Amino acid sequence: RNPSRNIIEFMYVKDFWDCQYFPLALLLLAAPLSLSSSQMADVQIYFGSQSGTAECFSEEIKEEAEQHGISAEVLDLQRFTVEDFSACRIVVLVVSTYGDGEPSDNAAAFHRWAMDPRNDGALKGQRFTVMGLGDMNYSKFNNMGLMTDQNLERLGATRIYLRGVGDDSQDIAADFANWKAGGLWASLEKAIAEVRQEGPRNGSAAMAGTPGPAQAAAPVVVKPELYVFYGHEEVDGAATDCCNVFQECCKTSGLEVSVVQSLMERKAIETVKKLPKHALAVVIADVGPDGVCAAVRKLVRNMSLEIDSGALKEKQISFCQLTVASSKCSNSAASLKSSIEQHSLAIPKTFERAGVDPVEGPAHYVDAGVEDVQKVVRQVCDAVAKHIKNNTKTIGGQAAPAQAPAQAETKQQNISIFCAGGEAKEAAEALSSLWSAGSVTVEDASLAALASAAQRRVHAIVAVECAADGSLSDAARGLSTQLGAAPIAVRAQLKQLRFALLAVAATDYGNAGERASASAALAELTSAATPVSQALSKIGAGCVASCSVDLQDSNEDKLKELCGTIQKGFTAGLGGTTPPRTDVASGYAPVSASKPTFGTPKFSIAARGATLPEAKGEPSDVLARFYFDAQKAKVLKKRELRQKPDAEHGLSTVEVEIEAAGDLKGYTLGGTLSLMPQNDPADVKAVLPLIGFTEADLDRPISFVASEGATMSVKLPFPTPCKLGDALACYCDLARVPSKKMLQAMQARLSGEARACVEKLIADPEALKLLSAAPLCCSMHEFWELLGVTAGLDPCDFLLNCPRQKAREFTIASSPKASANSITICVSLTSHESESLAAVVDKLHQAGCLPASSVAKAGARAPRFFGLCSKWLSTRLKVGDIVAAKQRSSPLQLPGKDVPIIMIGAGAGVAPFRGFWEELRRGSQTAPAALFFGCRNSEEDWLYKDEMNAAVKLGAGCGALARMQVGPKRPITCLFPAFSRPSQGKEKQYVQDLVRAQSASIKAWMDNMGGSVFICGSSAMGTGVLDALGEILAGGREAVEALRKEGRIVAEMWG
Repeated sequence: RNPSRNIIEFMYVKDFWDCQYFPLALLLLAAPLSLSSSQMADVQIYFGSQSGTAECFSEEIKEEAEQHGISAEVLDLQRFTVEDFSACRIVVLVVSTYGDGEPSDNAAAFHRWAMDPRNDGALKGQRFTVMGLGDMNYSKFNNMGLMTDQNLERLGATRIYLRGVGDDSQDIAADFANWKAGGLWASLEKAIAEVRQEGPRNGSAAMAGTPGPAQAAAPVVVKPELYVFYGHEEVDGAATDCCNVFQECCKTSGLEVSVVQSLMERKAIETVKKLPKHALAVVIADVGPDGVCAAVRKLVRNMSLEIDSGALKEKQISFCQLTVASSKCSNSAASLKSSIEQHSLAIPKTFERAGVDPVEGPAHYVDAGVEDVQKVVRQVCDAVAKHIKNNTKTIGGQAAPAQAPAQAETKQQNISIFCAGGEAKEAAEALSSLWSAGSVTVEDASLAALASAAQRRVHAIVAVECAADGSLSDAARGLSTQLGAAPIAVRAQLKQLRFALLAVAATDYGNAGERASASAALAELTSAATPVSQALSKIGAGCVASCSVDLQDSNEDKLKELCGTIQKGFTAGLGGTTPPRTDVASGYAPVSASKPTFGTPKFSIAARGATLPEAKGEPSDVLARFYFDAQKAKVLKKRELRQKPDAEHGLSTVEVEIEAAGDLKGYTLGGTLSLMPQNDPADVKAVLPLIGFTEADLDRPISFVASEGATMSVKLPFPTPCKLGDALACYCDLARVPSKKMLQAMQARLSGEARACVEKLIADPEALKLLSAAPLCCSMHEFWELLGVTAGLDPCDFLLNCPRQKAREFTIASSPKASANSITICVSLTSHESESLAAVVDKLHQAGCLPASSVAKAGARAPRFFGLCSKWLSTRLKVGDIVAAKQRSSPLQLPGKDVPIIMIGAGAGVAPFRGFWEELRRGSQTAPAALFFGCRNSEEDWLYKDEMNAAVKLGAGCGALARMQVGPKRPITCLFPAFSRPSQGKEKQYVQDLVRAQSASIKAWMDNMGGSVFICGSSAMGTGVLDALGEILAGGREAVEALRKEGRIVAEMWG
C-alpha cells in the first residue's frame, strides 16, 4: 500500500503467473481500495486557524510525531464532519481564538456542534489534547482553546495531556515548544498503547500498527506524571531555589518532570484543574510566621472558588508538599516552626477538599536559613520516586489468544428483515421461508429497530416498497426522512449496521410480453430505493448488496437465487464503494465529508498575450482560502491626516476609504477590516532572476495543473490563472526569509555550499529563528543573496512553498449609518531604523548556516525599515486601485442602553471613535460621552482635529450653551486631548494622566450610571489606561478585569 497515493501498487516478478500467489492477487484486487488515511494514522491533528499559525504548528506536530514513531495526519476543521471526527481514537486540536473570543472561520461549524448540549456523550472513547492560541491583550484570551477543551470533555472524550496556552503578544512559538516538551509525546505514546490494548472499535478499522488477534502487543510502561508547583516569597523566599534543587534530584534519580510552574502565573489554576489521571503534584511553598506567601494564597483562593469539593477525586491524583521557611538564626527557626507548619496546613486542606490524596509518609519541612536543603529535598524526591514506582503499570506485552478458524459468517449470523410497506413485508415473509443460513425475523422498519440490530450485530435486509413507476411508498419515504433526521446517538449506533437493500414492487402486467418489459425495467426499482440506501450510507452503515424483486413475476427459484445473492454479499463483506457521505448530523458541516483526491501541482505559464483555462482545485490552506473568499473593492478616497507629515522618516497617517461592495455591505460599527497588502515592487523585481524571469514576464498568465492529467484537481496556493506579477506582489510574502517548509522544498535543486548551509539551517531551529527574528527584518531576496544563490530556483517550488502573504487588520473608522456605501480605515506608517545584519550573519556563518561570502554582503542595507502594508497604503495606493478585503464585527460596539460612554485612544487608535461619534450624532444618546485622545503635538499629528472639535458640544461646563443646536448635532460631551511632545513650555501628558485627572467623573459614570469604557491603541497605552482605571475604581485591577469580562470595559490593543 502506498498511503500517499491511496492505491495498491504491485511489483511483478518474471514468473509471477507460474507461482502460487495468483489466488492472493485476485483477493487483493477485489479488496476495497479506498482505505482512508484516518484509518492509517495513530493520531489525527485538527487545526482551527485564521492566520495560518495553528496550521503551521499542526504540521510541526506531525513532523515531530513521525520522529517519535507515531503516525499522524493533519486535518482542516473546515472539513469537519461528525462521523469522521467521532471515529477518531486520538485527537490533537490546535485552535486559535479570533476576534472577541470567537472560533476561526474554518472552525465555526465544529464549534457550533461541540457547543450543542444535544451531542453530549457523542465522543465517548476518544482521547484528546488541545493547544490554544490567542493574544493576552484581549479580554477573552485563548477562549477557543478553553472552550474546546471543556466541550470535548463534556462530549465524553478523555483528556490525555494538559491544555497548552500560546500568547501571540509574547513568544507564541516558545509557548508551543514548551507545551510539546512538557510531556506531549509520552502522553500520546501512552494513549496509543491503551488504544491498541483495547483493540479496534466495533465496525471500525484498526489503527496502524494495531496488533492482530494472534499478535502480541508491545509492553508499554505507564507512570504517574509529575507536576511541580512552587510559590515564592518575593522578598526573602527560598522556594525557587528549593524547586531547582528538587529538579536536579529528579534528574539524577531518573524521574521525568512533566511541568514546572510558578503559582504566580495566571494559568496555574488551569493546570491544576487539568491535571491528568494518576498525576502527582509536588507543591514547594514559602511559608512565614504571617502565613503562606501571596502566590500560595492565590492558588488556595482560586481552587476554593473554581474547583468543587471532590471534583478531582475520580482522577486519583496525589500531592506531596514541601514547606520552606527562611529563618535568620537557629533560635528563631525552632520557635517559629510550629506556627509555620500550622499556616502551611492551608495547602493540604485545599487539595484534600478537591479530592486529591497526600502521598504516604510524614510532611516535609525545611528551614532554608539554617538547615541542609539538599538533604530534605532528597527525602522529598525519594518519597516521590517511591510513590511513582508503586503506581507504575505495564500495559500490553501479553499475546492475545489464538483465534479459531473463521467460519462462514452467515451460518453463525441471525438475519432480520425490516419492511417499509405492505408489499415489502409480503416479500420478507416469502424470503424468510426459503432462507437456509440461520434464523430470520421480520419486523417493520424504524430507527429504533435498525439501531437495535446494529447493536446486536444482526445482519439486516432493508426491504423497501416501490411503485412500478419508480416512486417510493409512503412508509419508505417516511423511513428515509427519519434516517436523515436521526439523532447523533442513533447515528453513532447505525454506523455499525451492515445491510442489504431490497427494492420490492408488484406490477399488474398480465401477459408474458408485458412481464418481459417489466423484467427489463426491474433494475430501475433498485435505483428508486436509493434514497433509503443513501441515507444509511451517509450515516456510515455498510451496504453489502442491492437487489430488487417483482412479486408478480417471482417464483421459488427466483427467490432462492435472491437469497443466495444476499448471502454472498454478507459473506464477502462490504462489496463495492458506498456512496460518498455528503452531509453530517445537525447540518453542521460546511462541505462534503468525502475526501477528494488531489494531484501533484505542475507550474504552467502562458506566452505573452495568451490565456490559460481556469484551474481545477481548491485552496491549499487557511491563508489561501482568504485569497479565494476576499471581496474585491475599489479605493474611493485617500487623504493624509497629519498636519506635518514626513513619510521618509516614518511620519504619516492616512485615511483610506473603499467601497462597501458585495460582502462588505452591511459592515458593523467598530468592526475590523482585513486587507491583503502588496509587496514592494523592488522586492518583486529582486526575486525575478532567482526563478528565471524578467520584468517583461510579469504580465504573463500562470496557473497550476495536475501532472497526473486534466481530470485531477490540485491544491491551489492562490487563485489561478493570474499574472506572474500578481502572484509575486499579492500572494507571496517577500518581506521575510524562507520558512523551514520552503527550504526543505528548495533544497534538492541547490548544490555545493548553498545546499550544505540550507541543510544546517533546516536542522538548527534556533539558527532559523535567529534569521527570522522580527527586529532583523531580513527579506526573501536578501536571504538568497547571503546564501550566494542568484538564479536556478524552480518557479513551481518557489510559488507553491513561499510563505503566504497574510491579511492585515484595521479597525473601521466609519459609521454604517453615516456611510453605508463606503468603509474608512485609519493607517499610521510603521517604521524604525534598520538593524545591521552583520552580527547575526557572522554568528550563522560560524555555525555553518551561511557561507563565508555572506559576511561581506551583510553591511549594505537601507537605513530605514518600513512596514509592508502601511507603506503600501501610505505611499503607493491610489484612488481607483482594487483591493482584496473582508470585514467582521468586533467587541468595539456601542452599548444598547443610554449610559455614559468613555472613549480612550491615541494616534490611529482614534479610528473606531470617529465611527462612534458619527453614530451618536444620528442617535438619541443623552448620557455623557467623553473622548480622551493622545498624540505627540497639537500642530503636527492631531488626527481628525477639525472633525473632533466639531463633534464636541458647545460651551462644555455651560448648560445653556451646551443645549444650543448650531449646525449638526454635537454628540461628545467633553474632549480631553493629551500631547506627549507639546510645544515649548507646556507639560507633556499621556491619556492615562488625563484619565486619572478625571477620576471623580469616571468613577461616578461607571459606579452610579453603568457606563462603558472603550480603549483602542498600543499595548503600552492600553496597559497604562487599565492601570489608571484600577486606581480609580473600587476593587482595583480585579474590578477592571471583572468589567472586561462583563463587556463594560473593552480594550483593543496591538504592538
